[in-house]
Amino acid sequence: MTKVAGLLPVPDYLFNFQQFGSLVLTICLILMLALEPIVHCLSAETDKLFSSSCHASEDIIFAYSILSAVAMLLYWLLLTDLSVFSMRFSAFLLVISRVASEVGLFLGALIYLIASFASAISSLKQNLKDFAGVHWSALSLWEIALGIYPGSHFVSVVEKEFVMIAVSIFVVMIAIFLVNLLIAQLNGAYQLVYEDMVGYARLNRAQIIVTTLEQVSQKRWFHFLQNQKFEERLEFGEGDIGLPGGLQVT
Repeated sequence: MTKVAGLLPVPDYLFNFQQFGSLVLTICLILMLALEPIVHCLSAETDKLFSSSCHASEDIIFAYSILSAVAMLLYWLLLTDLSVFSMRFSAFLLVISRVASEVGLFLGALIYLIASFASAISSLKQNLKDFAGVHWSALSLWEIALGIYPGSHFVSVVEKEFVMIAVSIFVVMIAIFLVNLLIAQLNGAYQLVYEDMVGYARLNRAQIIVTTLEQVSQKRWFHFLQNQKFEERLEFGEGDIGLPGGLQVT
C-alpha cells in the first residue's frame, strides 16, 4: 500500500499500467454484462431468439456502446505487454512513456492559450455564432489548433477585425511557437533517454520472468529441472565430454 499525500492508502498495483488497465477492463466487462441488450431483450417478444433490438434496450444501448468502445481500446492497449518479446519494440514503448510528459506539457500550454484567447474573444463586441461565449470560442479555437475548423467559417471571422487579429495571434503562437517547441523537446528527450532504454527493456523483461516464475508451483519447477537433465555432462565434440549444468544445442 502507498499513501497518497501521506493520508489516502492506495494499492501498489494501481500504479502499474498493465494491472490498472486490467482492473478498469474488468469493471467495464461487468458493467457491459449488466447492460447487455441481449439479456434485456430475452423477456421481450421478438422474432429473433438473441436479439439486441427491442424496446427494453433502447435506453441502455448507447451506454453499452460507450463501454464497448472503452473495453476494446483497453484490450489493444494491454496487448502492448507482448512487446517484451522484441527488445527493440519494448525499448521504443519505454521511450514513448518517457517522452509522454513533454506531450503533456504541450497540451497543458495549448489548453491555457485556448482558455485565454477564448475569454478574450468572448469579451469583444461581436455576433459570431462560433465565438458566442467562452465555451463556443474554446471549441472553435480547439478546432483551429487541430486544423479541422471549416474554411467557410473564416469568411465571417475576417469581417470582424479584432476577432481576426486575436485568431491570427493564436494561430502564430500555436503553429510556429508551440509546435516547433514540442518537436525540439521530443527530439532532445529522445536522444537523452534512448541510449538507456535498451537496458531498461532488458530489466523489464527480467522482471516479467521473475514475476512469472513466482507463480510456478514447486512441483512443476522440479519436474522442469529434471527434464532439462542439467546433471549430465555436455558433449563439446565427438569424444570430448565437458561440464554439466547446460543445454545441448548442437
